[in-house]
Amino acid sequence: MCCSVTPGQTVRFSETTLYAAEVLHQDRVAHVLGYQNRAEILAEPPARSLLQRISDALRGASHVPNAMLLPFPAEPRSMTASNVVDTSRIPRVLQDLALAVRPPTPQAKGISRSLALAPASVQVFEAAGIYTVVLAEDAREIPGALGAVRPERRPPLNAALFDAYARWYPGWTMALCCFNNTEAALALPLVWWYRPARPEALFLPGLDAHTGDLPDLGATVETDHTLAVSSHALTKGQQVYYRDPLPPEGPRWFLPRALGGVFEGSALNGDWYCDTERLRAGTLELRRDPPRAQA
Repeated sequence: MCCSVTPGQTVRFSETTLYAAEVLHQDRVAHVLGYQNRAEILAEPPARSLLQRISDALRGASHVPNAMLLPFPAEPRSMTASNVVDTSRIPRVLQDLALAVRPPTPQAKGISRSLALAPASVQVFEAAGIYTVVLAEDAREIPGALGAVRPERRPPLNAALFDAYARWYPGWTMALCCFNNTEAALALPLVWWYRPARPEALFLPGLDAHTGDLPDLGATVETDHTLAVSSHALTKGQQVYYRDPLPPEGPRWFLPRALGGVFEGSALNGDWYCDTERLRAGTLELRRDPPRAQA
């Protein structure tokens, strides 16, 4: 479940794990969003011009890169690159959370991360192995920041998609996660913490479109993923056993218990929300809404 951005290019996202949690960080409530999947570019866009093909060859790109777009219901202007949790030493952490509610998935290794020059209100940085992230306060700011993305991961964009996201998720922070691989690869987990604009519900992105086109908000889509949710106040649910030593610093988002399950088959296109009050009492209550419900 994800939204890709390169027009005419088909991408397969599979074995997706989504994690959302309510935690205490710096004496305040913060929300956590974790995302991990296998990303595989299946089909290229229509034939490119000779100049474009020469440019690709000079930058060492054998195919056109792509990216996925993730929204965050965070307090406005509150997220930076420092909100990304470094998972280089805990590559299996989301797999361990998934294991609490479903069978394990293959491991992943390696990470590099560094800041890059970006326009005002937009940040570009390397994160979680295969991804370069463009973090923006407004989806419409992302296309103008692509010059700061390294060329081999700089995707062609469908401008209408970013206009639509700005309408569907007004005031939300957006992350464009750029990648370039034709073999299915289990990416290292992307984990973020943020100050929620709506603390009454955890958010798990599920909007689906794999061809760079606008998502069809009335469509039924196929699912292949695990959802796991937790709270610092949760005393029920499945015990989570972490295989990698957990770092002592940063927000304590790696909680000992989780609720969730496996979601496969057909579902209405949209995002998931989990009621935090019900979650604290040990009840998993998920609803799925198209983003127009948030406009």
